[in-house]
Amino acid sequence: MSTSSANRPSPPKLRTPRQPSTLPDWMLDPPPPRRTVGDRTATAVLTLPGVAALRRGWWSWQGRRRLHQRYPNTVKVVASVLSFLVALALVLAANALFGMA
Repeated sequence: MSTSSANRPSPPKLRTPRQPSTLPDWMLDPPPPRRTVGDRTATAVLTLPGVAALRRGWWSWQGRRRLHQRYPNTVKVVASVLSFLVALALVLAANALFGMA
């Protein structure tokens, strides 16, 4: 069996200087991202003394095992009861408001 070069697919065409891209210039060379108010505020807060230690403490606190990870079924039951009580309170409040008329 011989394979001829006519049956082979041609390689994908790469963009060359002779074939310029059809993208607009602002997409080929985008401007640098603008600094938002949040970025400037975060930079100003991080320059305060003691913030680095506070940030490391926050990260270590966030890395702990949370209550819903330690007791998943208990948290599910408590959340279900709590959501039922909130829904009941909303229904009773609506009933009281409509019953005033």
